[in-house]
Amino acid sequence: MLKKIYHYLAGDSLSYSFEHRVFNLTSFIIMVFGMQAAILNYLIGLHIVTVWLAISGSVVSASLFYLSRVRKWFTATTIFVFITATIFVLGGSYFYNGGSSSPVLYFLFVLLNIFLLIASRKHQLLIYGLLAGAILALLLLEYYFPEMVVPYSSFEERMTDHITLLIYCPLFTMVVIVLFRRSYDWEQEMVLRQKQKLEEVNRITTEKNEYIESLIRELHHRVKNNLQIVSGLLSLQSNRLQDNNARMALEEGKTRVDAIAMIHQKLYMDNALATVNIEEYLSNLSSSLANSFGYDAACIHTDIRLNNHSMGIDMAIPIGLIVNELVTNSFKHAFQETTEPRIVVSLQERQEKLLELTVADNGKGLGDPEKLKDSDSFGMKLLRILVEQINGAMTIRQDAGTAFTIEIRA
Repeated sequence: MLKKIYHYLAGDSLSYSFEHRVFNLTSFIIMVFGMQAAILNYLIGLHIVTVWLAISGSVVSASLFYLSRVRKWFTATTIFVFITATIFVLGGSYFYNGGSSSPVLYFLFVLLNIFLLIASRKHQLLIYGLLAGAILALLLLEYYFPEMVVPYSSFEERMTDHITLLIYCPLFTMVVIVLFRRSYDWEQEMVLRQKQKLEEVNRITTEKNEYIESLIRELHHRVKNNLQIVSGLLSLQSNRLQDNNARMALEEGKTRVDAIAMIHQKLYMDNALATVNIEEYLSNLSSSLANSFGYDAACIHTDIRLNNHSMGIDMAIPIGLIVNELVTNSFKHAFQETTEPRIVVSLQERQEKLLELTVADNGKGLGDPEKLKDSDSFGMKLLRILVEQINGAMTIRQDAGTAFTIEIRA
């Protein structure tokens, strides 16, 4: 029953904040107190002004209760309107109710604590200044103008006024403290529940992510294994061919498959599942190609100058195939008359979103660069397709060897 009355007067915790509920309850209690004070002041024979001040305070509180509880108008303005009305009503009651002999100051101190509790931090100092200043002003006015104070007509009248207000003040304070504690406990419970839910969601998400990662690693592992099977089949088939051109074609196909398989091997072995370290990949690829053609791996130098060496497979695979094609071409055709063969594979970041890939050797030239660029050979056709795939532009120059430079818009 009491809980229903409380929710009806203060509002539920979902629609009203703690401060809003305290304000609703405060305005309602002061409204009731004002009506009872008007009746009691009249019955015990206090000055008629105190009766009208109590009625006016009750009307103001009722109006603010309606605006706050029903219309949900709760702002800093609402609080300051309430404070101003409180100062005027209780200030008048102070002089017509015995001055410092009355319990009005008790009530002002209680309201000061309530308003400080419900106000925002930026307004608390101002509220304290207003109410503390009002209390000090009342005491100073009584000190310098004692004739302004209308005293109690009897000791019984004074005691009745004190007892009435002393019943209300502790009760009012207790209600607010209980409300604050219940709100605090409820918020703590909600935080704990949300924390538990988040921890459970995080645990489930972590398990799903680990499962997905294991699936992706297994996928890369199986792709690598299948590509190695294809590479092995191409190698077996090339060994059975008598025609040198056919054998070389299969060997070139095998190196292309190995270049792709190497990426998938790195993907399932490294922590990253969608990117590879392009420096390690190109270095390993170059060394593997050198060994497959019988050259020392030291004859190939890789120079990678990127802000971030991690590269997505959509870019890494075409770049790997381009390097594979150009390095293979150098080993096949460039070094018949070169005693110290050397190949440089360079990938640099020239500016934001602009990469420059260069593969250069010190072997014999391959003829006119323009004719070479427009060649109908399978290798050059594949090279043009791969360059187009990565949104690149290729240039060829011949100067103490052959250099292929590809600008890539990343």
